Amino acid sequence: MDTYRIKNAPVALAGCPDYDRDKVYDAVKWLLASIGAGKETFEGKKVVLKPNLVAAREPDAAVTSHPSVVEAVTRCVRECGAADVMIAESPGGSYTASFLNRIYDATGMRELAGNGGPRLNDDLSSASVKFAEGKKLKSFEVLTPIADADVVVNIPKLKTHSLTGLSCAVKNLFGVIPGTQKFAMHAAYPELGDFSEMLCDLDLALYRDHEIISVCDAVWSMEGNGPSHGTPVFTGMLLASSSTFALDVVAEHLAGLDGTTKFLDIAADKGLVARSADGVNVIRADGAPERAELAPPDSRDPNSFSMKILIAMPNLFGGRFSRFFEPSPKINAKKCVGCSNCAKVCPAKTITMKKKKGKKLAVIGRKNCIRCFCCQELCPHGAVDTVKNPILKLIG
Repeated sequence: MDTYRIKNAPVALAGCPDYDRDKVYDAVKWLLASIGAGKETFEGKKVVLKPNLVAAREPDAAVTSHPSVVEAVTRCVRECGAADVMIAESPGGSYTASFLNRIYDATGMRELAGNGGPRLNDDLSSASVKFAEGKKLKSFEVLTPIADADVVVNIPKLKTHSLTGLSCAVKNLFGVIPGTQKFAMHAAYPELGDFSEMLCDLDLALYRDHEIISVCDAVWSMEGNGPSHGTPVFTGMLLASSSTFALDVVAEHLAGLDGTTKFLDIAADKGLVARSADGVNVIRADGAPERAELAPPDSRDPNSFSMKILIAMPNLFGGRFSRFFEPSPKINAKKCVGCSNCAKVCPAKTITMKKKKGKKLAVIGRKNCIRCFCCQELCPHGAVDTVKNPILKLIG
């Protein structure tokens, strides 16, 4: 693993006004050339595309990576002589053939594959990976196609995230963990700092055995309660880098969320990236946007006094101070239909189904809630809100 190369990787940034196939292709081709990802990277290689397919949502919802971006990447790597191109992803929820097929259908990946696009993975097996250097993660399972790939092209969607604050290149690789094993990892690392350290370990473990190129879909992004229930917002750009960390530092800055992402603090402490976008070599295409302000998740405004307290004092009283004041999930009784999906995916097993006024509703047990927001992420009805501690509401 060449940490020097990761640390010094540039980030290429191009404007893109919409998802027109030719416009996206031209932008992606320029991005890959600008970061030096050409024939020497892809020729004769098994290439796996890892888009963000977290939920069975249509492309216009800005929840998942757009098919036009996936298609453009496919065209570019094939032109560079890739031996094989496949899509592989473990969405949120169970990793079964029926669920995966539903994801492929809803997100436009099935149609893309049928029109000469990449192959769709149907191998539900996983491979064990050891990573002795990991601080939190020393052994884990990944999708077999990911383990077998020569090159992984990571295709995240730029989104805010109720747990990590930012969902982009680093977080998108969490999707190489199969199905419900992701919930087990949330349970194993309930504190944001530990979970963020685990994300860094995971990315580094993948870098050890693979070439990783990231191409970020930020033509339409998501703000608010991402990764699944925020609001689509036009940001008009695409980004690329051979460093997930550098790309995310730049994305964090473009989104107006500077300094709020814990896993980037950890990556910077490890010497993997500059903590400020000013320290990253950004290659800009003519007319590339300067900023793309995104509203953070509800109750997580990085400019508010309360969030500044949480960022400044994460370890006060052994971490209990910030934990007490962190935002938490709350069931919206008006939207809840009693499907029990949230109870099934809750890593802490703290959600139960109860009858209230003749209606079946989910109830979150506050005492054991680890605030992972899996319930919010995977609720098909958007019935989980993010709420701020009432004391912090008073101080802003």
